[in-house]
Amino acid sequence: MAKSTQIEKSLSEILDLVFSTFIEVTGLITTGASMTRIVSPLLMCSREVLSGEAAFIVMEKAGVKALICYGQPSRGGRQVVKAVEVDASAVKTGSGSRRTSLTTLGKVVNLRKLTWLRTYPSSQPVAAAKLRTDHTSLGMICVILSGETIPRERLRLFKVLARETGVALKTAREYERTQTLSITDGLTGAYNYRFLIDAIRKEIGRSERFNDNFSLIMIDVDGLKEYNDVHGHLKGSGVIKQLAKVVSQCLRKIDMLCKYGGDEFVAILPRTTKMGAALAAERIRQAIERHRFPGESLTGKITASMGIATYPEDGKAVQKLINSADKALYRAKRHGRNQVWLSGERKPYSKN
Repeated sequence: MAKSTQIEKSLSEILDLVFSTFIEVTGLITTGASMTRIVSPLLMCSREVLSGEAAFIVMEKAGVKALICYGQPSRGGRQVVKAVEVDASAVKTGSGSRRTSLTTLGKVVNLRKLTWLRTYPSSQPVAAAKLRTDHTSLGMICVILSGETIPRERLRLFKVLARETGVALKTAREYERTQTLSITDGLTGAYNYRFLIDAIRKEIGRSERFNDNFSLIMIDVDGLKEYNDVHGHLKGSGVIKQLAKVVSQCLRKIDMLCKYGGDEFVAILPRTTKMGAALAAERIRQAIERHRFPGESLTGKITASMGIATYPEDGKAVQKLINSADKALYRAKRHGRNQVWLSGERKPYSKN
């Protein structure tokens, strides 16, 4: 009886993960996040459902190219997702049936053309499922397995996940095509992801022209998952909205607060050095820590972790700057949360 209860609990946890993943994906789609950001939780969920070693999604494109997004846990268990455009001949999306199938890695990809998969043998077992909507093939989702035996319940969940992933990707593409010229996030009033990328690109051009610098502060809410588990996602959205207001009140008029993901923001600080950004970030951190969010007495204090990157020392391209800020943020999260961390440093800036 105890063994049966343990299995049911495990399946219940996986079901909760699948449900929360699609809530997160819906939020990412409606905030105009990149396709890489959208598929990241889907890959993580797929890997967890089948207890796999890694996962990847192939998205078919017109012509002779295909886009592959792949992810696997790095140190500390963090999901790392990258997007690579490859020749269509590197993947074998045309082979196999429409149904979910258990196969081997060599039968779904050409390992000689995909260097990042060479650590796995061609005989490595893989669960592969076609992504289809309205009789249209969008690609496939694959999980590299650690063993050949998969419980039927887990395989059924993977089939459901693959079906809904196809719907999510189609929705994301349609949203991308039909998105209006609006540049703000409907929930928080912050600028959206598209504006963020364009604004950073413009700041790079301005700073290069005038031999100036600017900084990014990447902000992530601490404890939001636990808060959502107790109070629900609707109340959690209220927390994100309040936090954005607190952050905005700490910024200058020339600064720009942008929504980066479900609970992540990026503040662009023009003509600001790294130490200037550190002072601003610490001011924001303290303001969030002082703010009383509803329901904290049940779930713990809502705080924020932050990572800072500065042009040009931490990168001269948009993605490089974002990645530098993201790595600094990860260190802040990993070393205790509620911290400000500067890119390239080995200790937190915060003294809390």
